[in-house]
Amino acid sequence: MRLFTQYTAIDIGTASIKAVQLEHANGNAGYRPASIVCEAVPDGMIGGGFTNPVIGAVGKFRDLLRTVFAKIRHGREGCIVGLPDRWVKLNLFDITLKPGESDLREFLEHRMKRDLKVPSNLDVAVDYQLLSTEKIPEGTSHRYLVGMVSRGMLDTLSEVLAELKVQVMAFDTSSLGIYNVFEGLHPENAIDRHIMMCHVGHETTVVKCFQNGILRYERVIEVAGAEFARHCMDIHQYTIQDAEEFLKKTVFFPSDKEGILAMYPKRNDIARIFGNWLRELNVTFRFYQEKFKIQKLPRVYLTGGSCLFSGLTEFLSDYFGTPVERFNPLAELPGVGTLEPSILSLGPRYAPCIGLLVE
Repeated sequence: MRLFTQYTAIDIGTASIKAVQLEHANGNAGYRPASIVCEAVPDGMIGGGFTNPVIGAVGKFRDLLRTVFAKIRHGREGCIVGLPDRWVKLNLFDITLKPGESDLREFLEHRMKRDLKVPSNLDVAVDYQLLSTEKIPEGTSHRYLVGMVSRGMLDTLSEVLAELKVQVMAFDTSSLGIYNVFEGLHPENAIDRHIMMCHVGHETTVVKCFQNGILRYERVIEVAGAEFARHCMDIHQYTIQDAEEFLKKTVFFPSDKEGILAMYPKRNDIARIFGNWLRELNVTFRFYQEKFKIQKLPRVYLTGGSCLFSGLTEFLSDYFGTPVERFNPLAELPGVGTLEPSILSLGPRYAPCIGLLVE
């Protein structure tokens, strides 16, 4: 696996903007983090979805990005920007083409917009990746992974970064690259099997299911850390700051007898905080299992700042009857050496940034 060291990865989220730079280590045989930065995003600044992406105050957003870049210690040639998943529409697209048509980009983009029913008044940028081809009597069947995003939002982001004298090398979805890192680190685990990647962020949980390295299914669940905090506020009459602190310090999923007995009287509160999230995950996992006729759920890998609850992986493993583990790419970078525990623990949170840097 090769990673970019000449670029900065910028992950734009609804709760924070994260930046990561890597540098070579171990005689250029490995990598280690050169800079890791996280700046909180004010409530409501980043929002909307595919048809209506929103940056609430462009001037303040520009100032926030300026702060992020000011904290980066090393200059780079440009940046790769990860967009919020809810801004990007991903689809699997099948089309039968005649010889030569696969080289006609405008023709393909027109067909993709038409057949995927993009509103005619919505100006979108289209990117696609060919996944497979198959000869059939009518021609050649092509399967593409298609990504679409508002062209106006890309223009806005490009203008803001140009004002900061930062060159944009590429735009991508923040969570899609996580699998690329995983496949690079564990190619043996990506061959001839299904894998589920679950990124638990601030407002959304993004489930991506892969088979033999190909994205087969995606669902964005509108439940994540922000809803956990809201339920804590309702139950305990906390402020948002108190609720977030409560979530950080409380062991909701104990594994020892003493901890389980202590939490048992609070089981209704725990069900209220996490119940909706667990139901949505269950619906998503079972739908995928039935759609692709899988007898047993595949292994699930968690990333994101809201997957760091102590005991969560063990609980989910029991709950869904399949192995669940956190994916921490910082801990597994080749030649990374010894990292401070405070840096190492950030790995699942910064996984999308590292994914953006996969060549």
